[in-house]
Amino acid sequence: MLSLEIGKSGIAIIITGTLLIAAASAFLVFWAEESEVNGAVGKFISGEAHETGEMMAAFDVVKAMGVGWNLGSTLDSIDNRKRGLLGALTTMTPEEFYETYWGNPITTVEMINTVAQTGFGAIRVPVTYSDHMDENFQIRVEWLERAEQVVNYVLDNDIYCIINIHHDTGYGSWPWLKADPGNIEQLEEQLRTVWIQIAEHFKDYGDKLIFESFNEILDVRDRWNNSNRVAYSVVNRFNQVFVDTVRATGGNNVGRYLIVKTYAAGTDEDIVTSFILPRDSAKGRLIVGAHTYLPLEFTWHQDEVFWAETYSDWDQQRDGRRVENIMRQLNDVFVDNGIPVIIGEFGAKNKRNTSDRVNYATHFVQTAKQYGISCFWWDDGGQFEDAGSVTNFALFDRYMNRWFFPEIAEAIISAANR
Repeated sequence: MLSLEIGKSGIAIIITGTLLIAAASAFLVFWAEESEVNGAVGKFISGEAHETGEMMAAFDVVKAMGVGWNLGSTLDSIDNRKRGLLGALTTMTPEEFYETYWGNPITTVEMINTVAQTGFGAIRVPVTYSDHMDENFQIRVEWLERAEQVVNYVLDNDIYCIINIHHDTGYGSWPWLKADPGNIEQLEEQLRTVWIQIAEHFKDYGDKLIFESFNEILDVRDRWNNSNRVAYSVVNRFNQVFVDTVRATGGNNVGRYLIVKTYAAGTDEDIVTSFILPRDSAKGRLIVGAHTYLPLEFTWHQDEVFWAETYSDWDQQRDGRRVENIMRQLNDVFVDNGIPVIIGEFGAKNKRNTSDRVNYATHFVQTAKQYGISCFWWDDGGQFEDAGSVTNFALFDRYMNRWFFPEIAEAIISAANR
């Protein structure tokens, strides 16, 4: 779900001589492979293959989205320990079990209608497949059909919908997709197998359904940042597999808009400058996706930010510049070079500081809009008695079909429309 972006305050790791030699060898192999296919590693785009004008169609789509909202902690929930128990469920289906496992109710048409009618132009629907696949990575059709139902709720409002593979990547022991150079061919085949099934299932859907390659992919050491060029190269290869796989399924997937992600969905300089835009048979249909929750001292709670003191007040001078620096970097690396960008996740947890979060959301979205970047608030939902008891990113009360924080939702939409 979330990219910690700890930065230089992370834990130092000692690498043994053997590991260092192995890493150097892997680096040389990947340098050669990337150089042969895409040009030197570190160049995110090939001047011959991608000209600025080719990307303008995708810019129009990003602009049309306005701002978005995430249906978080719903179809993306996971608990591998429950996989063997699903067959014993008697009071609910596996789909119902997973959709509600992280504290949210079953998603309804009414919920999605309320979000859309408030003014959000897109809804991102994160989907995890790990607990719904067999050992051959074949997805249960019932899970695909439930995801399709929710997609239809969104598209019936004539707004954009984004689906991805979510907690199949990320931190911890459960993700099967890691930026692992030692296992790359097997991982590429698994990624290809999963996306063939998703793309085939949705191949007849129109342009307002957008596929996103994956969520926040990490290396085998689960580093959110300060990883290495080899891991970044692996992510570039995975993005290429995603694009090629979707295009090969035919139908409307031949020209579907696709979102390709940076390592960890990060915005650090080394991450974005190591990104390579995939080659694509469809021109002007690729969008780069990234996430950011900076400054974490404002957006997270103290027990989650152990390396710094947190605060609940938004200071335009202190905090606004950090947001501006992120947007400027995304613009310099991508937008100015003809590549549109969305920030698929941003947000600030409730600290009983609604007015400060309004100021944060307004500044964040307005700054992004200056560069043509569309932003999606991460809403992880949950069951809370009232707005004051919310402890996470939730803006919308899914149990009562109303906004916990209508002021923040309105601020996001208003900032995008200015």
